[in-house]
Amino acid sequence: MKKFYTLLALLMAYACCLAAPDPKFYIYLCIGQSNMEGAGNIEPIDRNDVPERFKMMAAVDYSSPARQKYGWYPAVPPLVRQGTGLGPTDWFGRTMVDNLPADVKVGALCVAIGGCRIEHLDKDFDEAALANEPDWFKSFMSAYGNHPYQVLIDCARKAQEQGVIKGILLHQGESNNCDQQWPAKVNKVYTDILNDLGLKASDVPLIAGEVVTTGMGGVCGAHNGIITTLPQTIPTAHVVSAGNLEQKGDGLHFTSHAYRVLGGRYAAAMLKTMGINDPVIKYTEEEPFVPEPKPEEGDFVFDLSHFNPKIWAEGTWDASTGTFVAGQYGFGGWEFERPIDLSGYKYIVAELAAPQSNTAKFRVFDTASYWVNPYSRDFGESTLIVADLDGMMKQVDENDPSKGIVPVNTAAIYRVGFWAMGGKPIQIKQVFATNTNPYDGIQAIGADRQAEDSVYNLQGMRLDVASSDIAELPAGVYIVNGKALRVR
Repeated sequence: MKKFYTLLALLMAYACCLAAPDPKFYIYLCIGQSNMEGAGNIEPIDRNDVPERFKMMAAVDYSSPARQKYGWYPAVPPLVRQGTGLGPTDWFGRTMVDNLPADVKVGALCVAIGGCRIEHLDKDFDEAALANEPDWFKSFMSAYGNHPYQVLIDCARKAQEQGVIKGILLHQGESNNCDQQWPAKVNKVYTDILNDLGLKASDVPLIAGEVVTTGMGGVCGAHNGIITTLPQTIPTAHVVSAGNLEQKGDGLHFTSHAYRVLGGRYAAAMLKTMGINDPVIKYTEEEPFVPEPKPEEGDFVFDLSHFNPKIWAEGTWDASTGTFVAGQYGFGGWEFERPIDLSGYKYIVAELAAPQSNTAKFRVFDTASYWVNPYSRDFGESTLIVADLDGMMKQVDENDPSKGIVPVNTAAIYRVGFWAMGGKPIQIKQVFATNTNPYDGIQAIGADRQAEDSVYNLQGMRLDVASSDIAELPAGVYIVNGKALRVR
């Protein structure tokens, strides 16, 4: 009998060891409003080469990609909810992995709501206060049962079964613009999280990011003066600058490039609390390389001479200059009585000859009806869109992201083109489907961009390494002094 109890005790101890959280699985809670939720276009660079050691926990169910609440998945965006975009968490996680030991994993748990005030993230938020909110905001909140704080805590407790919470990331403030009580309100949220999860402030720093600065056209830039005072209220808080980070043109949201840079800045601040003062930041803060895509043999090119400016509303088209002026809320492009099959291509490229100021969107329809929601993507200040056809998704309802996203049937495309508010010119350069990603093409870095003794990655970013030291780089293909070389 004694041997039996000894064996039972050993088995119980073994089971406890199996169930114990991994101390080398670092988990970060990410909260905020639309910039943390992700308002940037998710581009191929954001989906490619996501480190295996970077994971995300789903705080809500996704239908596509198939993710279940509390499940851990590869951190391929979107990380917050289906239908959301690129945010700072994506490149925060990548940068953390790049600077932590090879046996450390990084996990992100994100709960963020576009348009929310800090009060909506509070433990004591009363959902009755939603009565006078707009329907779109109610739908965002309903995804979290109208109590995002509780969803965060429930998910965080599940996460603690697997790893250790190492920090909290916050990006919020636009909806509390110039609220002098904001630091105290943030402190309450932070303190409640620590208490409910049994954490110590000294072990779990708070990293808060600035909103779009006034100098970059931010409409809430004045709030940064309040954000920078946060460490006076929370000694373990650190503030990340948004200086020199461009916005999309709405004065509130960053560009995709800016989100990547901001994510690196969040990581640098977090790593500094861990004694890592000179981290590796692979995504450069310089303006990203913009390729000059050209159709190749076998690509499907949309013929500009067949452009129809009147698919919806009375627009005009000047073929000699490639200028499209849409009618009010108009759409122009190519329409097919019999749908075309683009399923054999990986990407679709849409390029403008000049920046536009008419809220232009590139759209792809997989239904004969114009009124069924298509794939849609804003140009913003960019002139180039490279969209995935392989795995292309669209929102069920463009005005209600809570209704989810579904795959686009690229084997049956009825309409491709440009939507705009109307009345202003949009200069269209080219549209084509291809299997070559312009951002990854070796030919994309022209000789005129190659400095002597230069090393670039396949995203066109120059690396801070001499050509003689490329053996120290991770395995992959690099452009070294204008030639492609593979590091094994």
